Amino acid sequence: MQKGSPVELDQQRRQIIGTGLAALGVASVAGLSAPVFASNQLSTEGTAQDNCSRLTEHQIASLGINAPTFTVETPEGETLTLTRQLRMARRYQDLLYLSYQNESSIHVYDLVSLQPRFEIPFSDQLGILKDFAVSESGDVFVLFTGQHTITHLSSNGAFVQTIGEFGIDKPQQLNGPGSLTIDSLGNIHVWDTGARQIKVFTPDNQFVRQYGRARLSPLQMVKSIDGRDQIEVTGGLSGENTWKFAVL
Repeated sequence: MQKGSPVELDQQRRQIIGTGLAALGVASVAGLSAPVFASNQLSTEGTAQDNCSRLTEHQIASLGINAPTFTVETPEGETLTLTRQLRMARRYQDLLYLSYQNESSIHVYDLVSLQPRFEIPFSDQLGILKDFAVSESGDVFVLFTGQHTITHLSSNGAFVQTIGEFGIDKPQQLNGPGSLTIDSLGNIHVWDTGARQIKVFTPDNQFVRQYGRARLSPLQMVKSIDGRDQIEVTGGLSGENTWKFAVL
């Protein structure tokens, strides 16, 4: 159990005053978009589709994994225990990587035993986690709100480097990266909101190519990208359409 930050405490106090204890929701950060989950299914063996890594909130709940909790104090001096909201879940091999709102870490669980294995912490100063993907070596590639680059972290959360650069004039530049995934070749595919296409980088920060503009540029919303042997883009007005691209 963790004590909430001053921002969280203030936010929860406002919720209590405005809606009453019965209507208390899970903590969230002002301006943070809704959690991003895909629709791939867990099989009876407890594994996800081979090409997809994202799991739904319902799937994680069905596994019985308990979300972290924190405490807040009401204006009347009562202490409440609240549960953090799951923001993102991805499966890589036999590990589950779970990110919760208002936490500067990624929780890693064993998919077989469903027991916690370790956490990957990151600095609060990097920002609020928007999306992440994990390489075969266990390194984590993260998008943070307010940043226009990909942050490369080691498997223990140490900063390694940034990938890409901010801008709109050159192919290797990013302007509002929104979602990313890592293909079977180890390359990083990132949806760039400003360019309305997907850009590909190697883990050592070499720009490879860009694609998808003709099919994706008219979309009003891209929810997320996923996949290894082929890249799957989820979006559209309903948020449930899928576009597939071959990994070259």
